[in-house]
Amino acid sequence: MKKTTIRLFFILILLANIHCKSFEFLNSEDGYSIHYTMTDILNVRKNPSINSEIINQIPYGTKINTKKTEILEIFDGKSSSWHYVKEVNGFVLDNFLARQPEIKNSKKLTLKSSYSFLRCNPYGIGIYKTLTLSNKESNLKDEFIDFIQGERKILTGSYNLKNNYIQLEMKESELQKIDYSEGKSIIKEKNKSKNQKIKIINLIWKDQIKGFITDEQEKYLAASKYKLDIKKCTFTNIKCKEYNPFKEKCTEERENSDVCDDVGYYCNR
Repeated sequence: MKKTTIRLFFILILLANIHCKSFEFLNSEDGYSIHYTMTDILNVRKNPSINSEIINQIPYGTKINTKKTEILEIFDGKSSSWHYVKEVNGFVLDNFLARQPEIKNSKKLTLKSSYSFLRCNPYGIGIYKTLTLSNKESNLKDEFIDFIQGERKILTGSYNLKNNYIQLEMKESELQKIDYSEGKSIIKEKNKSKNQKIKIINLIWKDQIKGFITDEQEKYLAASKYKLDIKKCTFTNIKCKEYNPFKEKCTEERENSDVCDDVGYYCNR
């Protein structure tokens, strides 16, 4: 009798453990269940159709709450169900979802952005950013280049999905001095960053430009003096055609103007 009681006790513990581990995979009262994204870039659609407008992109390994619909779609020769994603208020196909997270691998969403201007420097000055997102982790290389010299900031942190945008929370972890005199990027110096202030960046998806803009870049969408270049992922100042820094005399007014600048937004390229 005593042995039977002990066995029943351990069986109950085992069942309780299994229940706890599988709890997050069961539908909750509101019909949502937890899934993980299994592709480096998962497009979120406004409506449950492959032809619907893209309203956001979700990086690989992101934990999301989804609700399965009865709407099916033939994708890549297979029948798939559309799932509504609570965090982004949109739809994704279930063949890109899994009930359990995979072991971390090299899959990631990589976005690049740039800002360059000529002004008084005939060789141009630029800021180049490379952002990688995967498994709720974010890594940003923020590089300033002035001809043959540069500085690079490394920022690390996390990201969260917020409707039609991705919110980044990062801190500077390292500062690097870069040399480009030999035609390639060579790190000359590394220092641990003393700036521990959390930096928050909102990346807002805009389907018409096939990329993400920041809060400060919203004004360029309707700006008459900037032309959109989707291939380069830039808003280019239309005055660039008129300005030749080798011929024109540099003045203080010219130095502080926004003549001939390329404002890049974040895109996958």
